[in-house]
Amino acid sequence: MNRFFAIIILLALAITMTAIATSWILTTYHSMMWKPEILKILSIEMYRNETDSSWYLKLEVENDGEGAAEIYKIEIHGIETININPPIKIASGSRESISIKLSKEYTYGTMYTVKLYLKSGTVYPVLEKIIKT
Repeated sequence: MNRFFAIIILLALAITMTAIATSWILTTYHSMMWKPEILKILSIEMYRNETDSSWYLKLEVENDGEGAAEIYKIEIHGIETININPPIKIASGSRESISIKLSKEYTYGTMYTVKLYLKSGTVYPVLEKIIKT
């Protein structure tokens, strides 16, 4: 009977060690393959286009990282969230000017918080913008 328990304990230890080694190998491999984006927001502007009476958000961004940055959602805190499909891709080492049509009304002289959500899970950064006339 003692031999039976010893075999079960050794088998449980072997399975546990295999699971630990597998998870360690997978996480180490993933961290070695991950090449983050480093997104710089050079300028941000919210303006009203007088021709179609719509508000727009214009971003000037640059990706200094090794991986491509993919913006899939933009949030103007407390007002609206814009899901971007397909995501806006900014290649490594490139600079892009992005203009997005907004659906809500905004007020001149008001400060708004804008967040960029990337597919990598990063939220870039919280930007505060005052709309000027």
